[in-house]
Amino acid sequence: MPFQHVQPMPGMPCMPGQPCIPQETVIRNVKLANAYVPFQNMCNLFSPIEGLKKGTIFPELYSPYTGVDKRSRPPEYE
Repeated sequence: MPFQHVQPMPGMPCMPGQPCIPQETVIRNVKLANAYVPFQNMCNLFSPIEGLKKGTIFPELYSPYTGVDKRSRPPEYE
């Protein structure tokens, strides 16, 4: 079913001649997710300068990216 041409909602402009996508239905009083946030043990900490360099003061959270540059790999064929 193609999108119908509807008037844009206030604050949501559409390009002239392009169809507008209607706003999705708002669902009220529905719990979408629960956050699980464990407490941090502040036993071992990086120094402030080291924390700035590493992006965290918690050694347990320090996980530098060590991936390979994907542009340098040959293409994979099936």
